[in-house]
Amino acid sequence: MSKLTSLDYADLINWIAYNKYGVLLNKTQMQKILYICYGVFLAENGNRLFEDDSPKAWPFGPVFPRVNKRFVPEVPPSSFNKEKEEEFLSQKEALRVVFDTVKKFHKYSAKTLSEWSHLPEGPWSKTIYGEDGSKKEIQWNQVIPDKLIADYFSKSSR
Repeated sequence: MSKLTSLDYADLINWIAYNKYGVLLNKTQMQKILYICYGVFLAENGNRLFEDDSPKAWPFGPVFPRVNKRFVPEVPPSSFNKEKEEEFLSQKEALRVVFDTVKKFHKYSAKTLSEWSHLPEGPWSKTIYGEDGSKKEIQWNQVIPDKLIADYFSKSSR
């Protein structure tokens, strides 16, 4: 089991976006790209990308609360220490998912990514409104179930 956390993966996403594509991600972009990485990895491997946090249904879509609290979008990412770098390199499949996802989604705006995360067939919408869309009372901060995420991303081409 990897010792890498949601914060480590957020740092990696930020590092790739900035150093490979010259993009400083904002909080919403970070959250949605991290969510896509989490979902793709879960669908492809049957395991969570990290264990320290899970996506919650917030008004602007799926959010990882730990990352939301600690990610500072205005700060360019720094390099990783040797131990962290080795840990990332030992997680080849996770690294592939993150690099591929950032490559594809770094150019999308926060608005576009939020709109995508709210699609009726998506896990966020099913968590908030129920699988059949009949839930009337909205409760924010619910855990978005891994099963909904894995099912969605296994059917989705991202």
